[in-house]
Amino acid sequence: MNKPTYNLVFSKDHIYKDLNKVWKEEVESVFASHGLTCRMNEDECEMILETGNIEDEYIIKRARNALGVLACGLSAQWVKPILLEQIYCDVIKIEKPDGMSEEEFSSNYDDFIDKFENLYELQRKWYCFVIYFDECITVLATSFQATSAVKSLVQEGLFGTIPFQDNAEMLIRCIETYDKEEETLTNNLELFCSLLAGVRI
Repeated sequence: MNKPTYNLVFSKDHIYKDLNKVWKEEVESVFASHGLTCRMNEDECEMILETGNIEDEYIIKRARNALGVLACGLSAQWVKPILLEQIYCDVIKIEKPDGMSEEEFSSNYDDFIDKFENLYELQRKWYCFVIYFDECITVLATSFQATSAVKSLVQEGLFGTIPFQDNAEMLIRCIETYDKEEETLTNNLELFCSLLAGVRI
């Protein structure tokens, strides 16, 4: 029986400069502690995740997201908290909808970023950090509620029919209702802030 394997291509221009030096200690060993095998092929610019006999789809998803974070240029220090679910992460694929021009989609994408970052200041309100690429949006946060809300905004704001303002205000109300004392949103906030302090993107 073949062991499920996932390959992730990365750019040497994007990954953390010292990642290869800490790979065994801070990446490979962390994955191994969860029954997973992860290798980096520098020549092919590829990370390979082997799941072995692990059937837990949630740990596999977290592992794949952790590799996505490394491909975005963040340090290996994010890997362990993501696998332990101390930090939540999602990688949201971005594709231009059929029938939409490149110019229109690019304008919509820029408008989305401006509203998310500046008009509604959702990174600050939801304690999250978002990295934007042409092919994907990577979000890291202190809570599952925040990553889910960002994913909903991306799907509806870029590909759906609900105006950004309506969806953002609805999600803000939902999170505030669910987490009135901000206990969920601020869980592991100190760890999150310490990791953000080392970000150089």
